[in-house]
Amino acid sequence: MIVSGPPGSGKTTVSAALATGYERGVHLESDWFYRSIRSGFVAPWLPDAHGQNAAVMVAVADATAAFADAGYSVVWDGIVGPWFLDLVARRLEAREIGVQYLVLRPERVTASQRVRGRGETPETSGAETMYDQFADLGKFEPHVVSSDAPAEQVIEACRAALADGSLHVKLDS
Repeated sequence: MIVSGPPGSGKTTVSAALATGYERGVHLESDWFYRSIRSGFVAPWLPDAHGQNAAVMVAVADATAAFADAGYSVVWDGIVGPWFLDLVARRLEAREIGVQYLVLRPERVTASQRVRGRGETPETSGAETMYDQFADLGKFEPHVVSSDAPAEQVIEACRAALADGSLHVKLDS
């Protein structure tokens, strides 16, 4: 399961709660993979970052597959836009691992306040750019859960969305 959305949407909080709900659950944060790049890092929202971002998506997909192959339910927490979903889903489905895609999206002001409230993020223009990238998800709009409510309510809304089966990714041929 991929839990995505812009910065400040609540991905980490929701993903941790969902992973804890499984008998064997893993909360896999793609931010860790970005932080592991020690030289040559390009801010992920910049156009020049596409190759780096694709490499991170492949690495996280492969780590997800390794955990899934070992019998874990994996909740992948990261900014995985629809522009990378086909790459990720095909890579996982090649290993017979189905993908559910959940996008958290609060109102812009909520996301911005959360990002600024973190303290370690003095510059927020990248978060604004990434928010815009999640503003209209086209065919994936039904995968969106509003994350403006208190965390427990958002987590319950996510569990309900996952339970109804509508978040499975169906690949185009």
